[in-house]
Amino acid sequence: MKDPCADIEHLANTLQTVSKTGKLVMVGLDPQGVGGIVDALAERGIDGPRVVGVAQGWTLSGAIKTAERKLADGSLVHCGQPIMAWAVSNAKVEARGNAIIITKQAAGNLKIDPLMALLNAVVLMSKNPQAKPTMAGFLRRGLLSA
Repeated sequence: MKDPCADIEHLANTLQTVSKTGKLVMVGLDPQGVGGIVDALAERGIDGPRVVGVAQGWTLSGAIKTAERKLADGSLVHCGQPIMAWAVSNAKVEARGNAIIITKQAAGNLKIDPLMALLNAVVLMSKNPQAKPTMAGFLRRGLLSA
């Protein structure tokens, strides 16, 4: 039988590996139904203010506009992987009042998760997070003397 929690364990282990480098400041999650992920991260020392719920829906309007502008000016570039193009092709942009929302074009197996992850990352990066210096990073870079 396949382990139903294998995906969560893989995610948490990957984030722990990144955290050990000192480069993981925050993890952004859709706050709906993420208890298992939050627990797995806490077991690995990634908890508290480092785990941030990023509200979805109309509250992502700012992130959508920011990503659009940064893509246009070239300061945000994706690596060209087909999965992002596929996710974007599955997305539908809708105006709701003064807000812009992104939904799936159709119900079913069409996914937009990579696109939503990008928008979550834009929200977190807009907070201008600062990674904490680590001994490993110091040893890798060495001393600069003048």
